[in-house]
Amino acid sequence: MHRKRIGAARVGGTAMAATLLLSSQLASAPQAAAADNSCAQNSFKRTFYNNATFSGTPVRTDCDNVIDQTWWGSPIAGMPSNNFTVRWELTRNFGSGGPFTFAVSATDGVRVYLDGVRKIDLWKGTGDAARPGVVNLTVSPSVRTIRVDYVNWTGAAKVKFAYVPRTSPTYDKTRPWMPDVLSWLYDPKTRKTTAVVIPNVEMDLAGYALYRRPVGVYTWTQVGWSSGPSVTQTTANPDDRTPFIYEVRAVDRAGNMSSGLDTRITPLPEVGRVTGAYNQTTGRVRLRWSQSYAPHFDHYTVLSYDKVDGGHAWVPLGTTEEATWVTEPIPADGQVRHYRVLATNDGGTTTLSPVGLDTDADNEVALAIPDGYVPVQPILLALEHCEGGVRVTVTDVMPAVLRDYVAFDVERRELGTTTWSGGMSIHPDRDSDIATGTMCDVRPSDGRTYEYRARTFNGIGDYSPYTEVHSITMPRG
Repeated sequence: MHRKRIGAARVGGTAMAATLLLSSQLASAPQAAAADNSCAQNSFKRTFYNNATFSGTPVRTDCDNVIDQTWWGSPIAGMPSNNFTVRWELTRNFGSGGPFTFAVSATDGVRVYLDGVRKIDLWKGTGDAARPGVVNLTVSPSVRTIRVDYVNWTGAAKVKFAYVPRTSPTYDKTRPWMPDVLSWLYDPKTRKTTAVVIPNVEMDLAGYALYRRPVGVYTWTQVGWSSGPSVTQTTANPDDRTPFIYEVRAVDRAGNMSSGLDTRITPLPEVGRVTGAYNQTTGRVRLRWSQSYAPHFDHYTVLSYDKVDGGHAWVPLGTTEEATWVTEPIPADGQVRHYRVLATNDGGTTTLSPVGLDTDADNEVALAIPDGYVPVQPILLALEHCEGGVRVTVTDVMPAVLRDYVAFDVERRELGTTTWSGGMSIHPDRDSDIATGTMCDVRPSDGRTYEYRARTFNGIGDYSPYTEVHSITMPRG
């Protein structure tokens, strides 16, 4: 008959235990923690019972990193040497799940459950000889529970359990979950981007791949790889002005790759649309644009398009970290002034500044400075009937280069009355040789006669004299 030896519990160091520790990525926890059932992440809660039925008040509850025990006699104080039970319970996030192997080796009775469903059942006495049980199964995604029930009826108490992913491409076709990126960091000095990733919960994770493509191009290039939560591209960007789209993808040991979330990285801060307004009282122009909050932003440079040595060139007015700029006083000369705003990052790279004008660029604005004179009145007014009213046509024969207004203002009154009603504006094509604007003023067919007059106005509220008054009579319906 086997003679039991009384001794302390031993944590085995077999290959199965090592595989469990590495593959399951279990956090370190003490062999016997306080009995408040608060175990480290991915550690088992272990409960001892002094009977063979898991009943009554537990003798002890603690935490276990790895299920790999051999007890010769009582496992802990207050427990019998025979007819005792131990239960291990674990709740963890399996990420995308996939194929796993559950392997157990034990004397006497052992059962393994996944989400409450029994997967291994070896429930009979064996004496001191342990026997194995292995099952290949698919674990569903997200949070799952594992439970191992062990009973020792008599003799040596041995139990070992491991759950490991099957990483062969033959079995594993499950893509890992897309990683969550904690932050993106761009270094203008090295022209490299780094993604800091929240560690993935996949147990078979191999690492993270960093992909990049230029904005407007849809072919991805892998530019970085890391087995840790931080991945930096290995090759520098070709320049420091081109914006790129980046993705971080998780890759498992079977070669399956997750999707990634597109993230635009703009190495050079963007200026945004520049607007401007001329203050007639101070004679200054105030420019505005969107403030950059890029971590690598350094300053803006404001330029004006001025006469230089018989030609024109962009001349810097100064630099600022704010999203506004006020010029020195400018003569009210009726000229068009051009301004451009550039951004510079902390690596010293500045927005490209073409030699000439590019009025379609968002970071460039053209402002017509008023000349301080009331617009002249070289316009003609004509009236005719249109469907449902009066067609009003205003024509300007002055050469385009001399026009200093923004629109025609038309007013109307009924014959015999003294009050004019306005608010009818016509915006002509001011770049054509003859600027003409027309509108149909809806009037009832009641035989009444209406008078019209027109004038021009500029952008600061100055009006020209009126045209002669013209009249037209509506037909009776």
